[in-house]
Amino acid sequence: MKRIILVLLTFLLLAGCKKESKVAVTATKPQIDFETVEHHFNDVKQDQPQEYDFVFHNTGATPLVIQKTETGCSCTQVSYDKEPVAAGEEGKIHITYLANNGTGHFSHYIAVYSNGADSTGYTELHIEGEVAAKP
Repeated sequence: MKRIILVLLTFLLLAGCKKESKVAVTATKPQIDFETVEHHFNDVKQDQPQEYDFVFHNTGATPLVIQKTETGCSCTQVSYDKEPVAAGEEGKIHITYLANNGTGHFSHYIAVYSNGADSTGYTELHIEGEVAAKP
C-alpha cells in the first residue's frame, strides 16, 4: 500500500512540475521614421553647394542599418553613417545639392534603403527649389 501511495505521489509531483509555459515572441524589426521627408532650398545659386540633413529615428526594437541610397542626378550627393542606429536613437542622411545645370525649378528624389523601411524596401526623400541666374 505504501508503495502505491509513493508511486501516486511521485506521479502527481512530476505532473505538477511539467508546466508548459509559452512565451509570446514578437520580433519587432527596426523602423525608420524621418522628421520630414521633404526640403525646399531657398536662394539657390549656381555652383554653390546647398546642404541639408534629413533626421530620422529608429522607432523599432532592433538596430537599424542604412543599406544604400540612390539618387536620380549626379548633382545630388548623399552621405550617412554606416554604423547601425540603435533602437530609440537618431541618425542623419546628409544631402548636398550642387546646381550646375542651369536655372529654374529643380525637384529630385533620394531613395534610402534600410532594414527598417516599409514593404517597398526604401523610404523616399524629396528636395526641391529654385536656382537663380548668376548675377
